[in-house]
Amino acid sequence: MKSIALKLWSGMIALVLVMLIMLWLFQIIFLEKFYTGIKISEVKNKGYSILSALDVNAGEDIENIFESFASEINSNVEFLDSKGEMLYSAGSSGGSSQMPMMMNNSRSEAINDIIAGKEVTLSLIHPKFNNTFILIGLPLKVQSEFKGGILISLSLAPVKDTATILKVQLFYITLILLFTALIFAYFLSRSFTKPILEITRVSEIMASGNFSVKIKSKGKDEIGRLASTINYMGGELSKIEQLRKDLIANVSHELRTPLSLIRGYAETIRDVTGNVIQKRDKQLEIIIEESERLSRIVDDILNLSQIQAGYVNLNKTQFKINDLLERIIMKFQLLSEKTAVDIVFENPVDILVEADEIRIEQVMYNLINNAFNHTGKSGHINVRAVDNEKNIKIEVVDTGIGISEEDLKHIWDRFYKTDKIEGIKSTGTGLGLTIVKTILESHGFQYGVESTKGKGTMVWFEIKKLI
Repeated sequence: MKSIALKLWSGMIALVLVMLIMLWLFQIIFLEKFYTGIKISEVKNKGYSILSALDVNAGEDIENIFESFASEINSNVEFLDSKGEMLYSAGSSGGSSQMPMMMNNSRSEAINDIIAGKEVTLSLIHPKFNNTFILIGLPLKVQSEFKGGILISLSLAPVKDTATILKVQLFYITLILLFTALIFAYFLSRSFTKPILEITRVSEIMASGNFSVKIKSKGKDEIGRLASTINYMGGELSKIEQLRKDLIANVSHELRTPLSLIRGYAETIRDVTGNVIQKRDKQLEIIIEESERLSRIVDDILNLSQIQAGYVNLNKTQFKINDLLERIIMKFQLLSEKTAVDIVFENPVDILVEADEIRIEQVMYNLINNAFNHTGKSGHINVRAVDNEKNIKIEVVDTGIGISEEDLKHIWDRFYKTDKIEGIKSTGTGLGLTIVKTILESHGFQYGVESTKGKGTMVWFEIKKLI
């Protein structure tokens, strides 16, 4: 299996080779064709430009024009009349008198084509000097009638000598480029693969359970962002691992207490107070209470796990928020009488909302139960429904001991418990607000908490209403 470094190195070298091959092709093999084509096109454009602006009766001005043209292109230029006879000749090649017979024949054929109104381009090789000539014939037409033309004998500069020089130059350029490409590709591939190898190494360490390792990368490119993401993932996995340990420790502690009480009182009834009715009934009542507490802990853990794992689908329906809130408050009337804490439903709104009614009922139960756990005798709990433009804001406000700023950061965490009212036995499991948070987030509802130490707490969430 090829490594990324080898693939990058091979790719860079292949790219350089392709570029060198293209350079050799266009600078050596196709040089003469490019040069010839460009030169002929340039001469034709200038020739037609002169013909289009030519005044046949200009006299000496015509000779000056053709002398200047011939000098500019370093060629022989002949101006022909309507019969194909040469009127003027300009240039250094001496006109047709110095052309060999074969070239004169080609010249005659070219003149005949010009008279016929055709453009002519002929490539000829001088039999004695072996140099290349290009005969270019351009007709002059006025209203589709032939009036004359020009015949250009273009001597091409020798390209072979230039090609030989370029070959030597390109040979050294090729060696230098290949050597440079080898070194550059090596270091470039290393710069890519080094952080990747570091990411691989750290990922393997994380896979073994050590999340404290970090990737040392200062890059701002995609690899640098990947390294930052891996570091972030390691931090989050570390938090999850700590939460897992805390969960096990908290669950063990929460389950151990009721189990110990149940076992202790059961043994006491069996061995000591089984025949003493008053003591036995009191101890059985404690056993029942702790069994119920144990059941709530198990139910809360199961509910939280199912919701967070996505095993429970939300069954959204339309219902009146008033009916749900009144039903929940009625369930707490007995607890209100026992604890001397008033609970009042304020601002009832007869509006339909859309949500999972069972889950929202669970949210309200946990919020109100939490308020009772933190509110002393003669305290008050107010449940409010505030009608906003698109949502109904539900508020649970208590006059309890409040929550400190430090505790506010953690109240949504699993098994996190704040201070309790002295003399009040808590009925919570430490999972209530975590379940509330999970249910509300699964609905996509906004929620929050506001509290002042010693003055009370308000927990709120918004539920979508049907307009």
